[in-house]
Amino acid sequence: MSDLNPENLRLEDLDAVVRQSEETLRRLSGVFGELESVTGEGSGADGLARALVDGAGQIKEITLEPRIMRLDSQAVAEAVTEAVRAAQQAARRANEELLRAATGDPLPLDMDEARRRFEDIGQDLVRTLDDLARD
Repeated sequence: MSDLNPENLRLEDLDAVVRQSEETLRRLSGVFGELESVTGEGSGADGLARALVDGAGQIKEITLEPRIMRLDSQAVAEAVTEAVRAAQQAARRANEELLRAATGDPLPLDMDEARRRFEDIGQDLVRTLDDLARD
């Protein structure tokens, strides 16, 4: 929104910006609830190690097939690491897809950064409204 030029802005443009912002916020409020239920699954060593993580990438479950015990400890550790990383990537992709569907542009997964971006958008809108009120 920072590219809006108040000198060229018409009331209809402002109405459209407000409507678009309200719609985006409405979609985002629904998405934040969905983000809480996002999980990611991944596997390593041809499925001998499996991991399940939540939307933040925190491990919820690790499952090891009995046959994995035939591997040495280093190979087991690598398989588990591979499974967790794959699960975290799957969760990240699911989060990004939800956010992209709501906004058309993926937000950063760091919630503090996302909050800062929303604040910046809000400040841009307030500045535009203030500029219009002065004219």
